[in-house]
Amino acid sequence: MKSVRLQTCYGEETHFVHELDQVILCKTDDGLVAVGFMDIVSGLMSEEDLDMVRATRKDIVHEWSPMN
Repeated sequence: MKSVRLQTCYGEETHFVHELDQVILCKTDDGLVAVGFMDIVSGLMSEEDLDMVRATRKDIVHEWSPMN
């Protein structure tokens, strides 16, 4: 089973891709930030993990653009 690492406010956590409810991409001035959500757990995700999620569960990946 494939797993991803989320950098949460409590430290690094590892979760299986099938456990994720959604992954939100947020473009910022500093670059691209991916946040993986699992129920109420969320955290930053690496681009490598994001690519793996896209390859296995692209239906849960969504892009969010903040309003300017």
